[in-house]
Amino acid sequence: MAEMTSRNNVVNCVTVACLVIGGFLTYEALQIPAEHEELIGSRTVPLFIAVLIMALGVLISVVTMFEEKNGEDEDEIPAEDEYGFADSDVIRVFQVIGCGVAYIAMFWAFGYLISTLIALFLMLLAFGNRRWRPLILMPLIGTVVYEFVFMGLMGLYDPAGALVDLSALSSLISGN
Repeated sequence: MAEMTSRNNVVNCVTVACLVIGGFLTYEALQIPAEHEELIGSRTVPLFIAVLIMALGVLISVVTMFEEKNGEDEDEIPAEDEYGFADSDVIRVFQVIGCGVAYIAMFWAFGYLISTLIALFLMLLAFGNRRWRPLILMPLIGTVVYEFVFMGLMGLYDPAGALVDLSALSSLISGN
């Protein structure tokens, strides 16, 4: 039996985390009411993402076990101290998590359209983009595309924000 290293521990923790998160997301996706018995509906994307998270988590473990079984060269496998958060940009990780939290909070207050626009802007800032043209254009284009895909093509319900209601503009963009 192979010796457990910190690399194995990290890989196993990532796999377990992916399985737990994917399982929870699968359960939540199955709670979405299926109004139509179509192959592609409102559950499709959430279920796909949940299964993908679980599959990639398992793939990480399988690849690691395969590398160890075949005795990959030490030069190809990073040293033990390269695992974990030691060399990670932890501030950027927390910025991205903060963008997600802000998006959820803004979704309630401002609805999908404004919160998506602001969240995309914040994500660009979190990833270090400081050029004004992409900071303005990419959130605008992304918001319009997301609105059209999710509300227009997929027919998802776009709730109004508690503080701001842009349902008329949302309907114009999504074509409903």
